[in-house]
Amino acid sequence: NSIASIIIALISPILGAIADCASARKKFLITFAFLGIAMTGALWFVSQGEWKLAVFVYIMASIGFMSGNIFYDSLLPIVAEKSKLDHISSFGYGLGYLGGGLLFLINVLMYLYPDWFGISDAATAVRISFVTVAVWWAIFTVPLLLFVSVPEKNKKISLLDAISKGFGQIKSTIKHIRKMKVIGQYLIAYWLYIDGVDTIIKMAVKAASSPEYGFETSDLISALLMVQFIAFPAAILYNLFAQKIGTKNAVFVAIGGYALATLLGY
Repeated sequence: NSIASIIIALISPILGAIADCASARKKFLITFAFLGIAMTGALWFVSQGEWKLAVFVYIMASIGFMSGNIFYDSLLPIVAEKSKLDHISSFGYGLGYLGGGLLFLINVLMYLYPDWFGISDAATAVRISFVTVAVWWAIFTVPLLLFVSVPEKNKKISLLDAISKGFGQIKSTIKHIRKMKVIGQYLIAYWLYIDGVDTIIKMAVKAASSPEYGFETSDLISALLMVQFIAFPAAILYNLFAQKIGTKNAVFVAIGGYALATLLGY
């Protein structure tokens, strides 16, 4: 997880700048989604004991997922009017949990009751689950590929020109940060709290499965399923909450919630 995050941190500013200069946001999104889909499906080939292969495939799948999300997020101002950004963002976020939760429910049933699906054992069910996730991801990428159009600049430029202009754009951004302190403050604040959020998401199950907590596998599966299906209405309701108190204040409340949950976990 750390290796994947570091790679993303290093390449995403460069990729973002290049994508802007070449009007290639959608192409980058599809490319990284394909990487994530292919590597997730490739987990089928990982057998017991092949941890080095598992680590490599997992890192590549994480890079595909996280990079794809960067360009997915960048499409938001294109597909939504400014007044509807919060609504579309929260609704999309909630739908992601709902869609993923439906497949996860099927995968859990495959794991707990493999004979229902004609599967030999639970381990094989887990490997098949990786393939179903890859297929699910691919299917729901198709509508974006077909129906979401991204305005392109009139002048086509080569990849080398895009890379050159992309690095120039990074330099320009750094200069702007020096002049506009609010951008720098925002980026530092985001950097400080988003990794806490991501760490909780990625490591909570691992922490809970340690002997000192004593959670059973069924407990953890139930908790994950609850998160998936509670997140859909919660995301929509939180948008309404943000409309009442303001988006910035809603972010503060959410960070406070994370801080409290982390403290209670300790």
